[in-house]
Amino acid sequence: MTEKELLKDQPKQLFKLSNLLNKGTISLDDLADIVPGIMHVNSRDDLAIEYMSKKGCNILRYTQEELNTLGSKIFEIHQSEFTRTHTYPKLMAELNKKDPNQVIPFFQDWQYAKDKNFVFHFTSTKILNHNQLISISLFPQDIQYLTNKVNNLFGINKIVNRYFTHYNSLTLREKEILNELGKEKTRKEIAYTLFISEKTVKKHCENIYQKLGTSKRSEVEKIAKSFGII
Repeated sequence: MTEKELLKDQPKQLFKLSNLLNKGTISLDDLADIVPGIMHVNSRDDLAIEYMSKKGCNILRYTQEELNTLGSKIFEIHQSEFTRTHTYPKLMAELNKKDPNQVIPFFQDWQYAKDKNFVFHFTSTKILNHNQLISISLFPQDIQYLTNKVNNLFGINKIVNRYFTHYNSLTLREKEILNELGKEKTRKEIAYTLFISEKTVKKHCENIYQKLGTSKRSEVEKIAKSFGII
């Protein structure tokens, strides 16, 4: 698997694991045992770390209590100005779209000690609930391990693997309409449900089919079910 493919693969794994977590299939602590790098839950308000896997605490050299006490101030101590003033504002702008199924991948740096160089991590972030985000931060060499671990434990969802990038390109409204298409509703029924015109629904449907690369209604239903939005 190439580096580019690896960077596309981690967000898929976070999407799968987040769905399992929300369905109660797996606990936060069990999930932390699966992730080879740093699994963390952050506040949606200021990104303060509210939960960190034991592996993450060991890597960052902080206890959970110390992280809770520091809150968002920890970023001023360990991250570059670029990450804090450029990367995070862009992340917050994406999160403000309030799309619960969107997975946002990005690079961030971390300085473990003042006399050490900054180390880059590849992070994928997703809304977990009204108040929190869930993220996985990995060293690039650990991404393949995460993919293999998740696939071995929970199986490979071929629909998610095939359509993840396409699905992530849909707008929040398009995902809502995809949800209704998966329920086999007509355009008129969708318009009534979402309080929009049939003409608007038609335009959104055209965009959905184009972005997903399929015009088959049966395939659309499979996609909706695989992404857990029906």
